Amino acid sequence: MCRIAGFIGTDPLPLRTLICDPPHGLSHQSWAAQEMVSATVNADGWGAAWFDDAGKPAGYRQILPIWADANLDSLGRSLRSPVWLANVRSATAGLGTDYANTQPFYDEGLLFTHNGFIDRFAHTLRARLRAQVAPEIETTINGNTDSEYLFALLRQQTGPLTERLRAIIGLIRTWLADTPDVRALLNVIVSDGQQMVAVRAAVNGDAPSMYFHPDWHGGIAIGSEAFDNQSGWTYVASDEMIIAEPGDAPRRESL
Repeated sequence: MCRIAGFIGTDPLPLRTLICDPPHGLSHQSWAAQEMVSATVNADGWGAAWFDDAGKPAGYRQILPIWADANLDSLGRSLRSPVWLANVRSATAGLGTDYANTQPFYDEGLLFTHNGFIDRFAHTLRARLRAQVAPEIETTINGNTDSEYLFALLRQQTGPLTERLRAIIGLIRTWLADTPDVRALLNVIVSDGQQMVAVRAAVNGDAPSMYFHPDWHGGIAIGSEAFDNQSGWTYVASDEMIIAEPGDAPRRESL
């Protein structure tokens, strides 16, 4: 599994403030995660995504471990955005370590990152996900991860982000209702630039850890693990959704 992080605020935040500076930011979690249950390090690449000055999604992905990326210092100092998603990757067996499989993913309007997996994805749910997705979306899938297929399924939905996430989790629950031996761990953070929505969910298993902070460096932070010892970090319950908008207190809803 991976470790993921998100931030949304009113003012631009330097990338390094999110992933490098905190004592337990993603760069630290890449080799010293405290709450992972299916791996020990996140050494299979990392990435970050944001919205540029024109409001278009942009991203950086690297297949090296974050601690080995010579670009990290200059990117961390130079890139600023009020909206960030980031990921350090621990690749699922059988899903290659390459750029196409490295998160976050983004399209013309959304940023997306996923922490979890679908058991034996190629043999269990990949065909169903592919059949559910329109050809014009399916042809944009470049890798073979369950995460990218989940993003394609999300893009297929319509309506608010909250309802789109509920829809894809509902589909997976329906598809796995009769296969209790197949787990789907579905922690997701997604943003359209105006809102950030996170879910902690699982089917036939226990969801990975997730936390949020309602006032972290002037915005709302969400992550697999708390980034520091500041008071205010709150554990996200299983089957819970966090809805974050700049300037407002985050809302918590059940799935």
